[in-house]
Amino acid sequence: MSEAPQDAWFYSREGEQLGPLTLTELRVKAAEGGLNPRLDLVWTQGMADWKPAGEIDGLFEKRGAPEPVESLAPAADPYQTPKSGGASEMLSHGGDWPGARRRSFYLMTILFPFAWNLGFAFGAAFLSQQFGPEIMGVATIGAAFVPLLLAIYFGLQRLMNVGMSRWWYLGNLVPILNFWVSYRMYVCPAGYAYHKKLDGVGVVLAILYWLMIGLVLLSVIAVIAVLFGAVGNPEIRQQFEEALRSLPKGAAGP
Repeated sequence: MSEAPQDAWFYSREGEQLGPLTLTELRVKAAEGGLNPRLDLVWTQGMADWKPAGEIDGLFEKRGAPEPVESLAPAADPYQTPKSGGASEMLSHGGDWPGARRRSFYLMTILFPFAWNLGFAFGAAFLSQQFGPEIMGVATIGAAFVPLLLAIYFGLQRLMNVGMSRWWYLGNLVPILNFWVSYRMYVCPAGYAYHKKLDGVGVVLAILYWLMIGLVLLSVIAVIAVLFGAVGNPEIRQQFEEALRSLPKGAAGP
């Protein structure tokens, strides 16, 4: 058996002893990824024991940190959280908020349904002659949904404009809560959920809104009071019974 050359290196990979190789050949293997600097062991004559390949000086090419490339762009300032300028500044940038503003919301939820239904009523006779009653029956049902769908869409956009989640639209279906949600949608300026400040138009609208709500509630209370009072009034009860007797027998029931 021939003796190993003086520049003879052995390495162990996955428990198998391989070699001999010259130091140059071992460097090539390391450069090609054939050696793991931590798991593979290396030994040569003069070493007391096997060592991890990564501990052998000059075996792996040392890659220093890349030199910084000088940029021609001006140095950027470190990021700083933008400071709020307060409610007045937020109100002055009302057009920057996403979603539908008050004017477009009023237009599409109040004026458009009125104009749409009025125009459809005037054109119904002409359209019926052109397309026939069957098609017009279907068109009438579909036309009724157009203002509703637009009102829902602009309502969702309006909530986003005042800084609220669009899920709040479901609050319109909840009694009492619907007053608060509608107040935000019809009265408040853009970003109201953040700055909590009404502008001049909002103050006027808020007064009108709550006056209208108050009148509606008073009307409901008055109607309930009249109904309960009518139940206990014998004269009104007698008039009601006479009205029932005057109806045809089929309409008045068995």
